[in-house]
Amino acid sequence: MSASSVARHRIRWKAMVALAGVLASPASMVWAGSPPQDIVAIVKRIQDAALRRSFVGTYVVSHGGHMTSSRITHFCDGRDQIERIEALDGQMRQVYRHNDTVHVLWPGTRTALIEQRELVGRFPTPLQPGDGAQLDQYELQTGDDERVAGHAAQVVVFKPRDALRFPRRLWLERRTGLLLRSDLLNERGEVLESASFSELQFNVKLSSQALLQEMNRLDGYKVSRPVYTATSLDNEGWTLHTPVPGFETRQVVRRPMAPWIARAAASSAGSNGDNSTTMVQAVYSDGLTHVSVFIEPFVAALHKREVPATVGSTSALSRRQGDWWITAVGAVPVVALQQFIDGLERRKP
Repeated sequence: MSASSVARHRIRWKAMVALAGVLASPASMVWAGSPPQDIVAIVKRIQDAALRRSFVGTYVVSHGGHMTSSRITHFCDGRDQIERIEALDGQMRQVYRHNDTVHVLWPGTRTALIEQRELVGRFPTPLQPGDGAQLDQYELQTGDDERVAGHAAQVVVFKPRDALRFPRRLWLERRTGLLLRSDLLNERGEVLESASFSELQFNVKLSSQALLQEMNRLDGYKVSRPVYTATSLDNEGWTLHTPVPGFETRQVVRRPMAPWIARAAASSAGSNGDNSTTMVQAVYSDGLTHVSVFIEPFVAALHKREVPATVGSTSALSRRQGDWWITAVGAVPVVALQQFIDGLERRKP
């Protein structure tokens, strides 16, 4: 698919599919009494909260006057993680995750998508060595206890020190640290997007085998398995000559475009041979959120919109650069996307 299609897909799906990583990572910390006053410790605790717990709950996401809800079944035995996320409104769809393998099923059309999601898409982004310095881009504020879905929760706020990221207000289950609710705010403190459990049950007995059998029951489905190839901007002839403060490169891959768009790109004047059937995606993170930058051949019939498109907290911004079409997508202010696009430069041969 084109980068603009990926952008629309990402804006529409990010809240639900991201759950396949939000609620998982190794557990080790115990929160007794007051929460840690260190932002790195809190982020690790959020990531660690789900590994040793199974739960079932209803998750509601609201943004831009729209609301969607999903039913989440999460199994974890300290080693394997298996999730099923079922959309409760709109088109019937199911997202299954077994560790880093994700199956997206549309039963109505009998189509399925299978991908290796790895680190991309999780909130908070799994910490890497040196991420503590990146998290210095935020100031930690703590609030009083509140209740979410019947559970006591500690409120914390990650307030950015610049205009390149949004404030986040989080509700963490007091005993486990599980993320119960997350609000993304604008610079005036208004809620851009809110995601929260409306009901949640811990320690539910679940069958991992039953979930895996559902996940792999693909008879009669048309299955798409896109292939992603690791690369680098340098290998692709690009450079981000002016890094965006606080963001580090997480991953650069080549990913396929939709066949009809690939054919249009291959026949256009800006085609660059075999690479006309794929696009480059570079992922950047500041330790809490991430931005994807897509690079694809410019096709005049397809690529026309250069103004930002925003749904809730997520925006997409595109611009033509010679024979190329650049799109930046992320749950960040548009000024941050602008810096990524402005900083991207084609290296001279």
